[in-house]
Amino acid sequence: MKNVIVFALLLFITSCSENVGPSSNKNYSDEIFQYSSKNALINHDYVGNLTVAEIKKNGNFGVGTFNMVDGEMVISENNVYQVLPSGEVNNMSADVKSPFVVTKFFEADTTFAISDVSLDSLKTMLNPILHNLATPFAIRIAGKYKTLKSRSVDKAANESVSLEEIIANQTIFDFTNVEGKLIGFWFPEYFDGVNFAEYHLHALLNNFSGGGHILDCHFDGAVVEIDFASGVIVEL
Repeated sequence: MKNVIVFALLLFITSCSENVGPSSNKNYSDEIFQYSSKNALINHDYVGNLTVAEIKKNGNFGVGTFNMVDGEMVISENNVYQVLPSGEVNNMSADVKSPFVVTKFFEADTTFAISDVSLDSLKTMLNPILHNLATPFAIRIAGKYKTLKSRSVDKAANESVSLEEIIANQTIFDFTNVEGKLIGFWFPEYFDGVNFAEYHLHALLNNFSGGGHILDCHFDGAVVEIDFASGVIVEL
C-alpha cells in the first residue's frame, strides 16, 4: 500500500510512513466518538447537553459547533476552541454545551509531507486510495498556507432558523501566508445523514488569530497525518 500512495502522490510527497491502514498497537480507544447527527442539525436540533468537559473525555481532536450553532468548534490538543464570525478564537470552559461533535484521540497511522498543492488536488489524489478502504478516518494537516479560506456563522436567534439560513449569513475569512492546522474527518458515502460524507475540515491558525470551517486552501508546505478509526460510536 505504501508504494501505491507514493506513486499516486509522486509530485508532492517527500516522505511516507511504512503502513497505510488502521493500527492495532494503540493503548486507548481508537474509535471516533460522535454526538448527535447531521440530520439532527438539518432538523433544527440546535441544543445539546454534551459539555466541553465530556467532549474531552472522548477525544483530544475534532470538530463540531456549540449550542444554537454559535460559531465553529475546533478541538486540538485536548482544548476546545470556538471560532466566531468576528474572527475571535476562544478556549471554551468546561460547562459550555454542544449539539454536535465529532472527536477522537488522535495518533497518526500514516504521515507524509506535501508542498505547493491545493486542497482539492490533495483530495483528488487521496480519494481513489482511501475510498477503497471505506474506513472513516481523522486527518490533520499542519504547516504553511499560501491561501486559506474559511467561514464562521452567527448564533441562531431561535430553532426555527434553518441551517441553510445560518450558512447563508456566514462570515468568510481570506488568509494569506499563514501557519496553522486543518483538523477534521472523512466519512464514506454510506454515513451521509449520520455525518457529513467525504471531508469535514476546520482550521485553527497557530497564533489563534482565526480559523473556522474550511472552504478552500493552498498549501505552501505541510505535513499530512491520517488516523484510521476502528469504529464509530454515535450518541443520539
